[in-house]
Amino acid sequence: MNQSTGTLSAPARSGIPAGSRTRSVAACAAAVLVVALGVCIRAVAGLQAGTVLVLVFICTAVPGVIIARRLFGSGPGAWMSALLVGPAWGFAATSLVLLALWSAGVRSAAALAAAPAIASLAAIPARRLAPALAIAPLDRGDLPAIVFVLCLVPAVVGLPYAHVGQRRPEGKLYRAYFIADFEWAMSVAAEISKGDVPPRNPFLAGDRMHYYWLADLLSGAEYRAGRRRLPLEAILLTNAMCLDLAFIAFLYFFVRQFVHSPPAAALACVAAVLFTSFEGLQQLYAFWVRGVPLERLRAVNIDAISYWQFGSLKVDGLQRVLLYQPQHATAWAVSLSSVALLVRARDNATFGVNLLAGLLLALALLISPFIAVMVGSIVAAYQLIAVALRRRWINLIVAIAGGAPVAAAVLLTNALEYVDRSGGRIVYVGYLNPVAAHHALIGIILSFGPALIAASAGAILAARRRAWRFGAVGLAVAVSFLFYFFVDVVDHQHAYVGWRAGHLLFLSFAPLIAFAWQELRAGGAAARRAAVIAAALLAAAAAPTTIVDLYSAQDVGFRERGPGFRWTEVVTPEELEALEWIKTYTPADALVQPDPIRAAERGESGTWAYMPAFGERRMTAGMPISMIPIAKYRDASARVEQVFRIEDAREAHRIARELKLQYLYIGPEESRVYPGVRQRLDSAPFWFQPVFRNGSVAVYRVT
Repeated sequence: MNQSTGTLSAPARSGIPAGSRTRSVAACAAAVLVVALGVCIRAVAGLQAGTVLVLVFICTAVPGVIIARRLFGSGPGAWMSALLVGPAWGFAATSLVLLALWSAGVRSAAALAAAPAIASLAAIPARRLAPALAIAPLDRGDLPAIVFVLCLVPAVVGLPYAHVGQRRPEGKLYRAYFIADFEWAMSVAAEISKGDVPPRNPFLAGDRMHYYWLADLLSGAEYRAGRRRLPLEAILLTNAMCLDLAFIAFLYFFVRQFVHSPPAAALACVAAVLFTSFEGLQQLYAFWVRGVPLERLRAVNIDAISYWQFGSLKVDGLQRVLLYQPQHATAWAVSLSSVALLVRARDNATFGVNLLAGLLLALALLISPFIAVMVGSIVAAYQLIAVALRRRWINLIVAIAGGAPVAAAVLLTNALEYVDRSGGRIVYVGYLNPVAAHHALIGIILSFGPALIAASAGAILAARRRAWRFGAVGLAVAVSFLFYFFVDVVDHQHAYVGWRAGHLLFLSFAPLIAFAWQELRAGGAAARRAAVIAAALLAAAAAPTTIVDLYSAQDVGFRERGPGFRWTEVVTPEELEALEWIKTYTPADALVQPDPIRAAERGESGTWAYMPAFGERRMTAGMPISMIPIAKYRDASARVEQVFRIEDAREAHRIARELKLQYLYIGPEESRVYPGVRQRLDSAPFWFQPVFRNGSVAVYRVT
């Protein structure tokens, strides 16, 4: 056995050379992957348009591959490593260049073409750092494992993405969580495409969008360059699928920096994505005890049982990162690259290595700031411990100097107004999160059980083998739990930090799981049998969560109400007609106001981003769930709601003019919540001029 790669060095017993067999397996797996991705792309965007979008994404990814190739030098497997880690880097770097062009007023297709070429210039100085890095050597033995792991993407997102916005006679259908995350992405990209820098806030007139929107800049630019002929949904879903592939490729690269066995790395990646939670098993048992039919699992948020049933912190598995959060997936890939490179650096105290880590953290900060802060904490702790152990305190100054790009990124996020500082404190540090503390042990066992057990075995073996490289992983686990318990975003239902800390834990567990499998499989027959049995039992116990979750993600046929939301939102044909009229016949900067509190408090409609997402127009006031603090949105929405509620048309018009309302949108939800509102507005056409009407929707211009 070759200890550096874990691949067979002798010919197979069949007489077929191991290299030929490996290439054949990799080729077959690659063919399956290409076909699966082709089917997915065709379902979400159409083959022709989807191919163009994929080619554009490849162009944005190429700079990262070039940079990584020069960083990794000419050692064995350098190209393969660059292809794994480079796409996420390239997307981030190209997006940053695109931001500079966008801010300078270059917003045509030329900007899309120029950005990757400019980003590639970073490869020129990258070669100087090659001698400082000693990444794990990859070879052809990794090919089948890599392709196998990449197949996770179509397996997870294929059916759910195909059913996003699925058209049926009753309208277009959107399943939760796509109602929240995907409609928010539509709102952000549509607003970006209008060209304002920073983008305007579609939920509060006169305000800026206080959100990390860089990851959606490419989609917004494509939508604008295509003159909105290609549906925004198709652009977002295609780009999300490409970013998912980049994330999974990075995950394999990350794990391989800690283990030498490709099969172990592949198994760990699959386990970290698909087999992480006991919540599904717990619900199967609860249903069996109560005699509830399994069909009722459709009405359960299976990956949130720790919160729904026990009131502990919400934790989402990595399968939900693939489904709903490509921006966070990208930030994890870019930021954790800094950890992987520091671990594999020949001397992590040099200025060049620290500068590289700082650059990666800076890019991640612009994509998803909270993730960069968490990983930055790991990097800072790792470097501080390294300095302390060596007692080379001068290196601490070098490390701090290498963090200059992070400081520059912080200044840029301030200029882009990512954080809304108008409402006081947002993040609470040092206070025990009350939700995390409630039934903490039950919550952790349910949310992390299978992964935690397997990772614990890996940690014990790493300690016994004195595999000091796993010290960085241990720091990541410690940082995750510190954030889990002692950092809180109150206005985000105490849940935001739990989601991010959970992701980091699963990503940190992956190398430990791989090490456990690698070492046990290399032991005696008893150890190998125990490893197989334990892995099978843990996978069987964790599988129900993922199976139910992936089924639910594409189940747009389920129309019941959940607690405070609908499991499937239906946008009717008449609503679609009205929204299309709004996009066609109102100015791009028009304020079109539906019921401002439609989703946040009444729970009858999941479309909290209804008008910005589907009508691509701003509102005077709305209730977003992705921007905080929430108080100013609640206050503004309460004022706007008076226009819908008040019975005196003259007084309603006075308030509307005072609030500078331009258009009122009265759809089925507004007619239900405010009985007689259409009749009141129709009775005063000189104040509320009807400009569109069909059976269930009316649009009025405030004169």
